[in-house]
Amino acid sequence: MERFALALKGIGMVFIVLLNLSIPTFSQHHGEIIVDTTSNEKLFGDKLKTGNFEFHLRSFYMHTENQKGLLDYSTWGSGAGLGYFSPRWKGLGVGFSGFFVFRHFENNIILPDPATGLPNRYELTLFDVHHPDNYHDMDRLEEFFVSYEKEKFTTWVGRHHFESPLLNTSDNRMRPNLFSGISMEYQPGKLKFTGAWFTHLISRGSLKWLSVEESIGVYSTGRNPTGSDKNYHHHLESKGIGVLGIEFQTKDLQLKSWTYLSEGIFTTTFGEASGNLALANGSRFVYGAQGFYQTALDDGGNPDPSYAYTLPGEYTYGAGFRTGIHLGNSELTLNYLGISDSGRFLFPREWGREKFFVSMQRERFEGMGGVNAWGVLYDQTFIQDKLKVSLGASQVNTPDLENIGLNKYGLPNYYHFTGLVDYRFTGFFKGLVLQLLVVHKKDDSDRNIPLEFVINRVNMTNYNLILDYRF
Repeated sequence: MERFALALKGIGMVFIVLLNLSIPTFSQHHGEIIVDTTSNEKLFGDKLKTGNFEFHLRSFYMHTENQKGLLDYSTWGSGAGLGYFSPRWKGLGVGFSGFFVFRHFENNIILPDPATGLPNRYELTLFDVHHPDNYHDMDRLEEFFVSYEKEKFTTWVGRHHFESPLLNTSDNRMRPNLFSGISMEYQPGKLKFTGAWFTHLISRGSLKWLSVEESIGVYSTGRNPTGSDKNYHHHLESKGIGVLGIEFQTKDLQLKSWTYLSEGIFTTTFGEASGNLALANGSRFVYGAQGFYQTALDDGGNPDPSYAYTLPGEYTYGAGFRTGIHLGNSELTLNYLGISDSGRFLFPREWGREKFFVSMQRERFEGMGGVNAWGVLYDQTFIQDKLKVSLGASQVNTPDLENIGLNKYGLPNYYHFTGLVDYRFTGFFKGLVLQLLVVHKKDDSDRNIPLEFVINRVNMTNYNLILDYRF
């Protein structure tokens, strides 16, 4: 807690100095304090006092039950945070926030599985993946930015949140991803343009702000497509991440185009069109299409292919589709994703979670090529939208386990099932959200799968109970 305390102390000193600007002027005369009441001008400190403080409390219990003969895991953590966001003065605003986490209980999460030697996958990312045995010093200085807004233009400089289809907060653990750099938005009417350049970031499950190149590989690096036992973590060179987004939105249609440039490593272009059409019975026909194209840049981050993130010349592409019906408070969709076998879809897991139509929690498509996935998703809201139930089921065909060139993490064919109950309180407890998430993955194979490709991948169930409160 010492680093967090020092950081907050420093911010507090700055804040106190700014607030002091609002104190009326005093003068000393014959040993008396005389208040200067001649000025009625509202001072900068008065403006700061009208800013918003945000308090955030979060509790997260997670349990993973693996196939018999493999370790099961469980843990419970909770935390609290405080943020201050100033009102705008001549378009300028500032914000900062911090958060600390307590690790109350755990079972096996720092132990390698005896049968496979593999570490925990899900539970540890609630805390500190850099120091698995850290119980006492889990605090982060998160947002710390200056922003400017004028008419249809907004920019943020410093550490702040950022959302897009691939680079995003991935906020399904104790803490989200955040990014350091500059981002801008310009929204003239139905069009919105977004641009960003980031040099550092902090990932969920991490307490450290890292440069872009050092952030890649904090989580598992998977298998090297060259067959080498080397990995790219600490061996990449990149100056940062560039992002350009263009969006067009009406009531019935939304178009998106996003381009990501990881300097010296890869570039990815993502596009999406989605919408709905009114039907005669009061329902709406839901549809959508997605696509992406990705290619390596230069030497993929390192002139030695054994240390590169992408192989020189490696490229791939994919397409996704959605169709369904929305009626009243319910929506049922059929979704598909196909990824070419020309190469792997790669986007660092430390940077965000891909938002494909068929994506479901607790698994990703990153690291694979030659994929075909089908999924059915159902959403239903109750009690004036306070209660939401989401169900999902998918079947995913992956490349052969032995194909290290297309199956980075050794994921077998699998069935994927998810159930989420989300209740948002109103009235006296407004801001409180209670969630129960259950995920089950089962292998879809007619052969025996080596245990190292089973643990935390298939034949497992993951339980999550989350309590989140902002006020």
